[in-house]
Amino acid sequence: MLLVCLLPNLWGFAAKKPLFGHETNGDLSLYAWKCQFDQPTLASLVKGLDPESRPMYENLRKSIVKIVGTKPKLEWMGLRWRWCELTSLDDTRSLIAVHLIADPENPRVALTLSTAFFDAHPPSKLPKGLHSGFTTAPAIGHRTWCEWPIGNQENADALKEMITLAFKG
Repeated sequence: MLLVCLLPNLWGFAAKKPLFGHETNGDLSLYAWKCQFDQPTLASLVKGLDPESRPMYENLRKSIVKIVGTKPKLEWMGLRWRWCELTSLDDTRSLIAVHLIADPENPRVALTLSTAFFDAHPPSKLPKGLHSGFTTAPAIGHRTWCEWPIGNQENADALKEMITLAFKG
């Protein structure tokens, strides 16, 4: 994958498509999301989402900005989340960060929460649709990384409620 992203830039031009089609099965939207060394535009990431997911993703992005009052930055977040919209908040809050992940195959939201959030809001008291994100969440120190697929409008609405609750503490 490194060669796919790096070689075209060494020659002084940006790749229009991957050098080896098997890397992304010829899907350029997947290439934009996966290539660490060629920063995509937000528009190219959103364009790569399927038409049914796109409105929910964009609506969720607007809601996140409205809830937290900060615009996200496009950041490379490693192989799991790759290029995503990252909204970082104060480390002393219950909600430490929001990751809006424009994965063409599975758009999702990840929240970095403090363990204090779970002291105040036990997962059993939160909407059942969100439980899967808590059960698989890794925790290190005082941080927990929870992740949910956007999936459908019901999930998107539950995620907005979760972000609001976590932001308020």
